[in-house]
Amino acid sequence: MNISKLIVVGIVALSLSACGNKHNDTTAPSPSAAVKADSANIATLYQNYCMSCHGTQLQGGQGPNLQKVGERLDEAAIIKQIQKGGGGMPPFQVAMKDEELKALASWLAQLK
Repeated sequence: MNISKLIVVGIVALSLSACGNKHNDTTAPSPSAAVKADSANIATLYQNYCMSCHGTQLQGGQGPNLQKVGERLDEAAIIKQIQKGGGGMPPFQVAMKDEELKALASWLAQLK
């Protein structure tokens, strides 16, 4: 299993492990909890906006393979592509919040 697949599996696992874990703790989350929340958020974003075209393992399908997208595009170029779309990809500028778009693009840019 290559590193990209492990990353996606880890993000999905974190996302699923967060389901149903409600508690009323008023303390601030630890840094590791914040990282897990970010990972879960990115997994949810990918599932909601990307997976139907780019596949469950970023392998592509209707859209291109994203497993090593960071080798081809930097974060700014990924943000622009997500915002504006093009080449068959719909624009997501209105659908996604700026923070969501930046988090997703940052994660994708690290895939090398």
